[in-house]
Amino acid sequence: MVQSGIAGTLLTLRVRWQIRWSAFFYGRCLVGFPWFWPARPPGVPVMIAARRMARRQFGRDHHPLYRALAQLLAALIWPPAVLLQLCMLRYFGGPQAVPIKQIPGALWAALRHNVAPGEYYAYGLWQPDRKVNIDNYLYAREGLRLFKVLNRPSRPNPIDDKLTFHEMCKAHALPSPEILAAFAPTGKLLAFETGRAPKRDLFVKPRIGVASNGAEHFRWHGADFESDRYCRVRHEDLPDYLATRARTENRTLLVQPALSNHPKLCAGANAYLAPARVVTGLSSNGDVVPIFAHIDFFYIPGINQKPAAPRKALIDVTSGRLMSAPREADGAKSSNHQLGKDSDEGGVLPDWDTVLQHTKVAHQACSNFVFLGWDVAFTEHGPMLLEGNVNWTASDYQRLHGQPLGHTKFADILAMRLRDLVSA
Repeated sequence: MVQSGIAGTLLTLRVRWQIRWSAFFYGRCLVGFPWFWPARPPGVPVMIAARRMARRQFGRDHHPLYRALAQLLAALIWPPAVLLQLCMLRYFGGPQAVPIKQIPGALWAALRHNVAPGEYYAYGLWQPDRKVNIDNYLYAREGLRLFKVLNRPSRPNPIDDKLTFHEMCKAHALPSPEILAAFAPTGKLLAFETGRAPKRDLFVKPRIGVASNGAEHFRWHGADFESDRYCRVRHEDLPDYLATRARTENRTLLVQPALSNHPKLCAGANAYLAPARVVTGLSSNGDVVPIFAHIDFFYIPGINQKPAAPRKALIDVTSGRLMSAPREADGAKSSNHQLGKDSDEGGVLPDWDTVLQHTKVAHQACSNFVFLGWDVAFTEHGPMLLEGNVNWTASDYQRLHGQPLGHTKFADILAMRLRDLVSA
């Protein structure tokens, strides 16, 4: 039987409402003007071409009349949306996050260069050496449109469909977490092998979904499961609980074993799996090129406690060495975490060459996608592919590294692909 308090239920409803409102605001309001004027002096030519293409593709899938109306509404809502985000940033981050003297620059960057205030402050674009590169950054909203132009539809789609992704990994002998059971809105797709859930930590995620939306972590406590959704579920009730979730949320849920971090990560007992995000690009000649990578360390809160912010660190894609100590998500603090007891804060991640090989094989198997972000777990049994992401962002790399993505191999691959589009 599920035991849940009223406070936990109200908190869950509040979080869901905030997620939906945030998705509407960032997806529909904070999109910018539907035009592009290059900065002076101009930036990297291919990044300018990409920004121009992303703006021209605004609403391209809709009827010309609807597209024109959407462009008009986006242009009208952009200035007040910018002001609202500035207020939100200052409210949640405090005066030090949004100094008054930098607000005019943030407004100018938004109205002149289509840069949202959140990205303006994240990348420090008021600094002269970064301001001159303002067109060389990959901005979140433009990235989504750009990837939509570059990628071709794929059926079945191993990137959007996590069950198909698992089957692709099996077909190419790529290690990936086993799927123990699957619950669809209309009934079970795959039952537990013994008919009952295994007595161990489990991880549940939607078959179709992005980020951690719909994910649930269960920790086994000897008699029942403790969920990170502020409830406890008896062992015998878990299948019914997941079947009810699948039916209520109208989506298929996949059950996998909860993986443990490799001992060398020294993430601690009170930590979720620490995945690395490896972004790769597929050139016109079929070569897979690693572009950048970073790793996140998440810490598990106690029940009814607020989750801690993830700690992030960049990874040198050539050697697998941490380029800095893991930092708080807001970049304000440094972590005491070390990669290994005998290593300095720039320790090398385990089996990094294997990680690169796995992502190369996986990307070649998904050749319809030009750029992909792979989530890879480091376990004591070796690295395991968790999933691929088409709508990845470069925000962590550009914020932590202090350099735009246009100064990486991303620009070289993008130039090849844009030439192919022009000549097609």
